[in-house]
Amino acid sequence: MNRYRVIIIGLGSTGSSILYNLVRMGISDVLAIDARCPGCGQTSRSSALIRLHYTHPTLRDMAIYSWRFWRRYVEETGYIHEVFHETGIGFAGGEDHLKTMEEVVNSLKSSGIDVELYDPEIFKQEFYRELDVTGLAGIAWEPGSGYCDAYDAVQGFVDYALKGGAEVNTRERVIGFEFEDDTINKVKTDKGVYEAEYIVNSSGVWTNEVLKSLGIELPIKLAREDVLYVSQPNRKIWFGWGDFSLGFYSRPDGETRYLIGGLEPVYNGFDPEPGEYSSPPIDVVEDRLGRAAKRFPLLNDTTPISAIYGFYDVTSDFQPIIGYDLKYRNLLHLVGLSGHGFKLAPAYGLTIAELIRYGESRRFNISSLTLERFKIGKDQHSRYKYGIIG
Repeated sequence: MNRYRVIIIGLGSTGSSILYNLVRMGISDVLAIDARCPGCGQTSRSSALIRLHYTHPTLRDMAIYSWRFWRRYVEETGYIHEVFHETGIGFAGGEDHLKTMEEVVNSLKSSGIDVELYDPEIFKQEFYRELDVTGLAGIAWEPGSGYCDAYDAVQGFVDYALKGGAEVNTRERVIGFEFEDDTINKVKTDKGVYEAEYIVNSSGVWTNEVLKSLGIELPIKLAREDVLYVSQPNRKIWFGWGDFSLGFYSRPDGETRYLIGGLEPVYNGFDPEPGEYSSPPIDVVEDRLGRAAKRFPLLNDTTPISAIYGFYDVTSDFQPIIGYDLKYRNLLHLVGLSGHGFKLAPAYGLTIAELIRYGESRRFNISSLTLERFKIGKDQHSRYKYGIIG
């Protein structure tokens, strides 16, 4: 029977980042297991926005770290090409959002980030004259933000780890565990049994299914996210956008398409397999395009191209669960990411690796993001209505 220092369950953006960070810290005796292939689950449907606007101080610190990491991805991982695309992203809000927007922008500036809070009319004149700024009081502009190629990013993490001596098992499903008192001794899959000193759960939307045999049910719900792709209008929208007033986000997708998603989660009990619609559903087109076209009227003349769907693992306060389990001493969780998974993956992976390597998180203060907060009832919800903003 094979024994490892660490077994990671799930190889999406966060699981692969944990793997990468462990190997980078000199811990290569690691096995990562995924029921599919690396990056083939929810990561394959991620909009992969890379941005900085977070109201939670720790997530904002993590966003800054991750933003810098994604911008130097090849240097950090040795991957064959860059995965980050700089487009700039604007976050738009009304009078009721303005105070929080100012605080976030000032905090980012104090960390040396190039960001500016614009009067909407000035932003319109300087950046995109076809923008409808009705109802807006401010636009927080991040010129250095953008998006990533999500699948390629995972491959870069995995390639680095494999070259460093880690092992990756794909198309292998975890079916149970062997444990005694507060310690998990073995991980059982449909292909074998493995021992490890530490078990890391980064299985996302499949978490409670994976942990069922341990008697664990984490406070996570599943939320579906439909993303619509449309053709770029005649006057190309070259930047990303987050609209606190109209409840949508968007970004360019290559040279000819524009991506539109929603900020309001849709909860359901469906099987959380990501996929693509055979053709864009009318309700998705009406909602996504209807919201975005109010801000960008030229989108009324575009053509819906396709629509995909994926799922978020969402906690009640829309903040991640990071750290040790409350029952099993050698089980760590990085789940409940609530739509922040990909963009913060570099920081998330570093944090779990530090917990294993040093017994503590040295870079980030995660005390407010552990499972303990649900036990004591300490909510960490975003200061905005839409928890996905963070």
